[in-house]
Amino acid sequence: MTTTPKIPCHIVAGPLGVGKTSAILDYLRDNATNQRVGVLVNDFGPIGLDSTTLQAEAPTTKVLNVPGGCICCTMLAELPGSIRRLVSEQSLDRVIIEPSGMAAPAQVIDVLRQAEQDLNISLQPSIVMLSAADFDEETFERMAYYHMFCEAADVLVFNRCDQADDSKIKRAQQWASQLDPPKMRVVTTSHGRLSSELFDLPLETSRAHEPLVHTHDHHDHQHDSTIHPGGFTLDAERCFDEEVLLVNLMRICYQGIEQNQVLRLKGVFHTNDGWQSIEIANHEVSLRPSAHRRDSRMEWITQPGAIDQARMLEEIDRPLNRQEIAELLESR
Repeated sequence: MTTTPKIPCHIVAGPLGVGKTSAILDYLRDNATNQRVGVLVNDFGPIGLDSTTLQAEAPTTKVLNVPGGCICCTMLAELPGSIRRLVSEQSLDRVIIEPSGMAAPAQVIDVLRQAEQDLNISLQPSIVMLSAADFDEETFERMAYYHMFCEAADVLVFNRCDQADDSKIKRAQQWASQLDPPKMRVVTTSHGRLSSELFDLPLETSRAHEPLVHTHDHHDHQHDSTIHPGGFTLDAERCFDEEVLLVNLMRICYQGIEQNQVLRLKGVFHTNDGWQSIEIANHEVSLRPSAHRRDSRMEWITQPGAIDQARMLEEIDRPLNRQEIAELLESR
């Protein structure tokens, strides 16, 4: 039986006016002659200016417009049907989706991931664009709007570098290098020019045997031989029960594992209540929604011994013991 190859599907997201349409046009100029590319554009306004621009400058490209709103709000339910129209009207080698600058890319990713089999698409690393000219550490840290984009990015692009001085560009790169979860690539460019190679990056899969230790994550105890970092990644399809996960992580941090103290842990998890970012340090628990969608991942630091990823996963997946939960709550 012949299997039809899945169509690579890309999201190019970012704030209004950051250069998403320019980046897609740049890709089409370089590739539309040897690829059949379909583009789905979610224009913020009702007229559909971005899609009109794309169709005018790349007439051989199939462009479908979803105007008048935000693809992650009123148009979200229509997204699978729109893609089905796009791929059914023409045999395509690639699909590129440009959500409106008001859209939450994580929600678009969720819908596409659920529809991958039905639509015969293969979701590729998400490309998120930000303006280097507008970069400011304090603003980017403070505003949930920027967190929404940065967490959802697999590839983070700082565009409009021609409008920023070298020091601001370097600060932006440094800031991006410390994002957690880390990005597959951090790119600087101008006028939306992106290497076609970015559209051929494979989505990272689970690296079960590779410890996740960030080179930028320096700890006060980094020279203490009794301090041991560890970590893992899991495929995005793996879904945790949020209650079981949270209780077990709290138990691990409060009680330790096999006489080993867990000094700190943090992670992003796909749960039955969506994607959650969890961090526990000094018995303080932080839980918030996460826009990261590439994989579930966790890092930890233990003392005096090391905990391997198989043992940690075993503890995370332990069935809940109500008596143990009661004792845990009393100990807080």
